Amino acid sequence: MIRRSEKSVPVWGEYDVAVAGGGIAGSAAALSAARDGAKTCLIEKYAGLGGLATLGHVVVYLPLCDGQGRQICFGIAEEFLKAPMKYSPCKPPAAWQGRDSATREELAEKRYQLTFDPAPMAIGLERLLDEAGVDIIYDTLVVDVKKSDNGALTHLVVENKSGCGAFAVKTVVDCTGDADVCKMCGEETETAATNVRSAWYYVVDEERRLEMGYAVDEYWKVDEKPEIACFDGTDWRGVTAQIIESRKLILEDVARLNCGRSEAGKSKLFPFYAPFFHGFRMTRHLVSDYVITSEDVHRWHDDVVGLFPDWRKRGPVYGMPLRTILALRTPNLAVAGRCISAAGDAWDVARVIPVCAVSGEAAGIAAAVAARSGRALRQVQAGEVREVLKNRGVVLDKGLLDPIEY
Repeated sequence: MIRRSEKSVPVWGEYDVAVAGGGIAGSAAALSAARDGAKTCLIEKYAGLGGLATLGHVVVYLPLCDGQGRQICFGIAEEFLKAPMKYSPCKPPAAWQGRDSATREELAEKRYQLTFDPAPMAIGLERLLDEAGVDIIYDTLVVDVKKSDNGALTHLVVENKSGCGAFAVKTVVDCTGDADVCKMCGEETETAATNVRSAWYYVVDEERRLEMGYAVDEYWKVDEKPEIACFDGTDWRGVTAQIIESRKLILEDVARLNCGRSEAGKSKLFPFYAPFFHGFRMTRHLVSDYVITSEDVHRWHDDVVGLFPDWRKRGPVYGMPLRTILALRTPNLAVAGRCISAAGDAWDVARVIPVCAVSGEAAGIAAAVAARSGRALRQVQAGEVREVLKNRGVVLDKGLLDPIEY
């Protein structure tokens, strides 16, 4: 063990809202806060926005609907789905493009989702945030926090090419995907070490025609198959191992595909582009005073600030209480994305792209309201957040939580 000497670090800026992490959740939180008038920065350790969706090539924007013809997610969640369409030919199903004239049955036939390309999505997100006045700070990692006597965050300490510095903050939204800021603040967290090898990747054939591939170990069988390697996304050894082993998996998958193609007389495939981002599904999340579980399907809460469907099956809809995105011990810290207070099966539902955008938009509003009014986040009322969402066209109708009987 060595000891680092204490030293003063420069304060590089002051912000109403600082967002840590530039994935879908962080992008939504930063955009949301800026649109509500907050001076906002987004701190991202990589050189692009979108996280797993773009840098990790997870190019399916999962459904905004319940699979029964009802749209559930609106606002920034829908805006982000449309973001890559400005720079690419991707489109959602035809019925959802013309939903005003489509029947419920037509809308239920195919869910409102989108397969996109990484670059148009990353560029689209960056343009939205830049035009909204968000200060995007790339190639920068949050390494420490400074707090006041009452436990509130006063500064985020960061490191980048300029060395070590800090940003003074009024509120913070943790969108690191791993609840890193929560951990630094001493919040209660829960960690899952059940991540497996996985990779979305690109291949080309001998004619240089591009295809996408996806390979994943059977994560749904880890309990019954101890030979499946699992990785902890909150430990540097586990992160490195998962990345390396997932790239080995790409080679294995390409070899498997080529066996079948050879038998069919098709040309050979070659690896073209691998994700330069980890493939973790769930790592660490905040444990707040309300934890979303599978018991929350179709359940309304008085402090609901978002709705989201189950991406895996048709029908189930969840309400997201404001409490699930607010820290307990740190009065000016919120979370979004897969950091929210959810557990078990519900965590799997809540970790995906549309829900990241829904939680990010709500967290950004709450943080902006708190910073503007000088209140702690838990003094912000859910009704205040809902009013802003309503003005943005977000539907938070209790009836959307009611199951549909056929």
